[in-house]
Amino acid sequence: MRVPFRLLCGFPKISGTGFRAAPLGRLSLSEPRIPLLRFLMSDILRDLAAAHGTPLYAYDLDIVAASTAALRAELPAGARLLHSFKANPLPAVARQARLGGAVAEITSEGEIEAARLAGHALREALFGGPGKTEAEVMAALAAGVRWFSCESWTDLGRVSEAAARAGATAQVLLRVNPAEAPSARLAMTGVESQFGFDEEALLAAGTGALAKFPGARIRGVHVYFGTQVAGVEALVENTRRALAVAERLERALGFVCAVVNAGGGFPWPYANDAPPPCLTGLREGLEEAWAESPLHGTAELWFEAGRYLSAAAGTLVARVLEVKHSRARRFVILDTGIHHLGGMAGLGRIPRGAVTFLNLSGAPENAAAPPADIVGPLCTPLDSLARGMPLPDVRPGDLLAIPNVGAYGLTASLLGFLSHQAPLEIAHLGGEVLEVWRWRTGHERLNRAALS
Repeated sequence: MRVPFRLLCGFPKISGTGFRAAPLGRLSLSEPRIPLLRFLMSDILRDLAAAHGTPLYAYDLDIVAASTAALRAELPAGARLLHSFKANPLPAVARQARLGGAVAEITSEGEIEAARLAGHALREALFGGPGKTEAEVMAALAAGVRWFSCESWTDLGRVSEAAARAGATAQVLLRVNPAEAPSARLAMTGVESQFGFDEEALLAAGTGALAKFPGARIRGVHVYFGTQVAGVEALVENTRRALAVAERLERALGFVCAVVNAGGGFPWPYANDAPPPCLTGLREGLEEAWAESPLHGTAELWFEAGRYLSAAAGTLVARVLEVKHSRARRFVILDTGIHHLGGMAGLGRIPRGAVTFLNLSGAPENAAAPPADIVGPLCTPLDSLARGMPLPDVRPGDLLAIPNVGAYGLTASLLGFLSHQAPLEIAHLGGEVLEVWRWRTGHERLNRAALS
């Protein structure tokens, strides 16, 4: 499987670290922290734009490291942290999360390849998704993946049969849609859903139901209540519910529950510089819930995170192409748009009025701020990042930065629409560029041999 990223080899090779440019010399993060972009990042972003052009995504791997360490510090001792590749599959970002102790959570052949490039041990990775094909499962097994999250009897049967043909045993978590609704901005349980087994169906299946799947060993339960869970209390309560679901299913189905994947939903701002959430007290609450569970001491507790690990690390830098006045409205046209950010409208991730634009070109904060529509270059009126937003005066050529887009940014956007070249993705660490990547776009014509 060809990874959809292309590593651009414009830098001297440094053994063991990928590709690196000369030191930028303006960024020094000597201790782990998650800085606000407004006062720490302007210089390095200007340097990157001058060297590589715009639009570009810049990822500060120091922040990925700090974010991973911060979240692990709020999880119970011994808990496993999984990095959800769907949030950001860039190998450089995934590698930094791995170095912080995160394990890969993947859902496609492309993510398998990205995890391999990031140095993950694929035998530890968890492969999920509600619509796995036989080819995907076989490819995952061939790559060394052994852990699968299964979401239906059909899905479980497909994984079991593929594992048996491959001479392997799949280690399976049953993803469950609990009957009880969760506390989450985007709920994925407690309602009719394509995700997971309905809990009541599993409870009614009986102790012999799992014997029909000899290629799969049922190891535990996976519950993902939703994303952007609001607050420590809700995160703890969701974990209690996941543990209770696992306890009920262990009794009803007659298997030994060795893993409870309680999902995640750890929140983080998207495309603005709102204050990050406070997770103080989360570890104490989770450890209390874990200690009270009958599964404590016999099972492992797993959590998933995507945005919390990488969102703060990512910044989209764009250039103002034109400031246009049409009757009573001001339009600021950028060289980026919904093909690079905010294409996932169904997930509420298009920032309507909440996006932060930081002017890297030195416009004074007290400049006049008539409302502006901030739009992209695409031939559609839908290509809008903000409407009627107060924005200090900007000029063509100014650089604008959008913070907190290191998760659900580029790969969650409409990359193929109008066939523009994808922006560069630049990973930097300790003030030095490590790697520069570009997402592959455009059609690839296949010859007859490739189709046979």
